[in-house]
Amino acid sequence: MGLAVLGLPRSGTTLVSDLLTVPGRAVIVSEPDLYKKWNHNLAGRVQRLARTVGINVPAEAPDPATWQGHYGRYFRSELAPRFAGLDLWGIKYVDFSDWRPLFRDYPPEKLILCVRDLRDLVLSGIDRICRMQMVFRSSGHRRDEAWVFSALAYNAWELMSLRERPHLALRYEDLAGNPATLARIADYAGLERLDPTRHNLAAAGWHRRWEVEKHGDAISAASVDRIDREPVGPIRALAERLWQLLPEYGDAFGYPVSDRSKQLSDHMFRQRGARNPIAFLDTERWDWKGPPGIEPCFARRRARVIAARNIRAPARVLDLGGGSRALAGLLPAGSTHILADNMPRTEDIRVADIYSGSLPATDDIDLIVALDVLEYVEDLTGFLAALRATGKQALVSYHANDDSAGTDRAALGWRNGLDRASLAAAFTEARFDMDVRWAFDGTQSLFRLRPR
Repeated sequence: MGLAVLGLPRSGTTLVSDLLTVPGRAVIVSEPDLYKKWNHNLAGRVQRLARTVGINVPAEAPDPATWQGHYGRYFRSELAPRFAGLDLWGIKYVDFSDWRPLFRDYPPEKLILCVRDLRDLVLSGIDRICRMQMVFRSSGHRRDEAWVFSALAYNAWELMSLRERPHLALRYEDLAGNPATLARIADYAGLERLDPTRHNLAAAGWHRRWEVEKHGDAISAASVDRIDREPVGPIRALAERLWQLLPEYGDAFGYPVSDRSKQLSDHMFRQRGARNPIAFLDTERWDWKGPPGIEPCFARRRARVIAARNIRAPARVLDLGGGSRALAGLLPAGSTHILADNMPRTEDIRVADIYSGSLPATDDIDLIVALDVLEYVEDLTGFLAALRATGKQALVSYHANDDSAGTDRAALGWRNGLDRASLAAAFTEARFDMDVRWAFDGTQSLFRLRPR
């Protein structure tokens, strides 16, 4: 193929692919999943895209049984030869797990690597899960903060290894209204012009129309430097932690590099050596325990599971600082999940300055849940007073000092540190009775707080 477009999720790869898709001249196929099981929606999408650029293929994808259920065989036999008749064709991926077989089967003549500030990638990834409600209620994949964190760390390592090949690096930030960047793309691809029509999105049925409505046919400056607008809390701390773990990425692509004294050198996700420290399939397992030691996003995942088991339906649950809203997929049937956060990631979020002790309205709530929240509150006494003032029961989690000895709490973004006795005393002073399961996963505890 003439061109491969690879980049981290939320780094502008789809926009680049659409700009390079010019009917009659060129096509970049977005995420064809050539090495996975046949997906009917995906097959139909690629079929529609092929017809859009002038390839004479049936409107409907064939029966997968004809190809033993392997979409890659159909693509290689029927579509790739037709795409090769264009001036330029290629494939775009944000999933780096299959780049080696892809380059073996379809060696690209040219390579574009799309990059973005790692901190903004985390924020954008969590917003996408929240907005598209990518919460799976089966025992299979679940999308949450831990998945965003792990997948980005895995893919960033693979992307860094691809830098050894000749490539054009495209920074998301430079795509925001910079005509010179668009000219560089066209020149590198050998095209006289780019096409702003969103052909890949149209072929997919505009399931991400909200994104187009937000940005139009380009990347808006509103999506640049998002970390500067993200308030204190677990989501900001997560974004900064990934940034601290991968200073090589910033060095390579011209992004700010964190203070090297705060780069969590003992964290499993820290880039070192010649092998990716993360196994891709681990990132896809919702029950993966994550790296050794305390990693807050995986602790939050475990807390959600045990908290949901302690909620009786029907219940209207206010999820304080709920981030990705992944708790919604774990609640018992008949429950209502209401997300509260300190950023309006979607229109239905109840926004409040939670970590400063300001809570949203709770008149219509039966139960409050605050998981991976207390650690980020500087005035814990004030927060508990506000929580008690709601008159509602609450399920909260916390890493007591007794159970997390040796943890650099500041490096994780935590703003306080209490032992078991001090924490229990704080709950009592706030006029809560409590039921507790200390260190349910070895390091964090779950409390049911009942107002007196």
